[in-house]
Order: sequence, then structure tokens, then C-alpha cells
Amino acid sequence: MNLKRISAGALALSITASLGVSALAVDRPEGWTPADGARGPMLISPNPNAGSYDKTITINGKVLESYDYDREVPGWGSETVNVLLSEISNVPAGYLPLRAVIQADYGSAYWDGDAYQSTFYLGNDLILTDFNDMSISVNDEKVENSEALLIDGVTYVPAAVLNLLEGVTVTDNSTDEGESYEITTPNGTPLMKLAYQLMETAGMGIGMKSTPDELVEFYGEAHGFTAEQITEGVAFLPMMTSPDTLVLGKLAKDQEESLKAAFESYRQQQEDTFSWYLAQNLPKVENAKFVTSGDWFMFLIAENADATVEAFEAAVEAMEK
Repeated sequence: MNLKRISAGALALSITASLGVSALAVDRPEGWTPADGARGPMLISPNPNAGSYDKTITINGKVLESYDYDREVPGWGSETVNVLLSEISNVPAGYLPLRAVIQADYGSAYWDGDAYQSTFYLGNDLILTDFNDMSISVNDEKVENSEALLIDGVTYVPAAVLNLLEGVTVTDNSTDEGESYEITTPNGTPLMKLAYQLMETAGMGIGMKSTPDELVEFYGEAHGFTAEQITEGVAFLPMMTSPDTLVLGKLAKDQEESLKAAFESYRQQQEDTFSWYLAQNLPKVENAKFVTSGDWFMFLIAENADATVEAFEAAVEAMEK
């Protein structure tokens, strides 16, 4: 289980210090129960007219200012709504808007209306907020002495809960001038920042995130990938309906030719598939790129391959300076 453990006492102390006696009743009508709130619409989506959230949140050095969510439009389908953090309700000290934080780090959120629960995914970790009793669980383990807040359709959790996620650290930099939280995650490394930048340039979605060891496990025997070829890296591998692939990392000494051959074998398999299946994807496969710059390499199958190669080379040049 990927779960960083902190003592229940320490978590309870951090929450108690941040909450007044009536904090958990913020913006709830008389007679309100958790189930009443949970049965309302858009539980993990905001009321854009709430206003006044004033805490500063940075994630891997970038200030979090807004986030998106999809809402249903009766008779029409759905629409994407962008919400500024300043538009959501302010809450007691120590509480952060969970969906905004999770999505800013390439995670996702899911609302189960039948169970009255919201699930938030970040990497291999899962946070579940149960609106029947406002409890919080991390990786199926209930967080003791901790309660979610549900205000105007937004889910908030204590900052300490995020510290339970693997590789995530939340630093409280609050002063008398205001609350401020600095969040660092595994996605804040130069490798991961560059990978997400390149995927955006390439116009590809986030596929199945894999380690170099998993690349070897999934495709090594078929294509010749070995553990000796890459010193560090990340792979975003495709789903069944798309060949889009990004593998980014650093080459091991004298391994360029063997890695290039492995990627060509992988590319040929994609070509064999998409020459008859969803053939509109075939031009992307035929224009696949394997490029190196210094110790770095990139393999890419995507729509905007040429522009992504330029972005890769410029980024590596800037990092090496």
C-alpha cells in the first residue's frame, strides 16, 4: 500500500489547531446532515458565485489560480467550466479545495451519486470522501480524526491529508498576513515537467504512465527493451484506440543504437495494427520520432511530432545551460 503514515495524534493536532468549535458547521442550514449535503447537485464541482477563498496554494512552484470541471447541461450534454479559486467559498484554516489541487497535478475526480462519495485519483493513490459521514480515506484506510467539508458544491480536506500521499509534501508557510501552502509532488522533477510540457505540445492525452522497468516488462521480450538502456525516464503508453506514445529519459552509455532499434520494432508493431484498424492514425505512426540531445532521448508518436521535437531540443538545451 502506497501510504505515508503519520500518527493520528499529529494529524488530529494539526486539524484541531486550525478549526474553531463551529468550523464544521460552516454554511450549513439548521437541521443539516451530511446526507442532506451529499444529495445536492455537483458535489465535487463549484458554485461559481460563492467567492472569497483567500489561501495561497503553490504546486511544484506554480501558483494555483483556477481549475476546470464538466457539468451537465439538460438537453444539451455537458460543458467545461473554469473556476477561479477566488470564486469559491473561504473555509477554516488548514483546509484546501481537493479537486483543484488534484487536477493541478494531473489527477482526476469522480462523483458516485448512488453511494454519495467522491473519489480523487493522484498517481497510484486514491482519496475517498464519503458524504454520508464526511469521512476521508486514503488508499482504503480511513484517516482518523479528520472530516471533509462540503460547501457550495466544493470538497475541502485538511492539508495534512495530502501529506499521506506517496511523494507528496505540504509545507505550511502561513503568516499573520495570510495562509499559504507549498505542495511538492513527484511531478515536480525536471523529467516530469518536461514530459507534461511535451505532451501538451504534441496534442496527446495522458496515457498509461509507466516506469522504464514497466516498459521492459510490457514490451521487452517483443521489442528488445532492456533495463540497461535507460538510466531514468518515464513512458506514457497508448490505449487501444490510439497509438499516441511518449517515452522520455536519459540514455545509458553506449545504448543509443539498441534503444533506437527497440523503438523501431515497437513503431512497426503500431504500424501493423493501425494500417487496418482506425487507419486515420497511421500517418502519426509513420511520422514517429526518436531523437537524442546530450544524454536525453525522446520517442514520440503524436499529432504534432515535428513541433514537439523542436520543443524537446530547446528544453534540453536550456536545462544543460
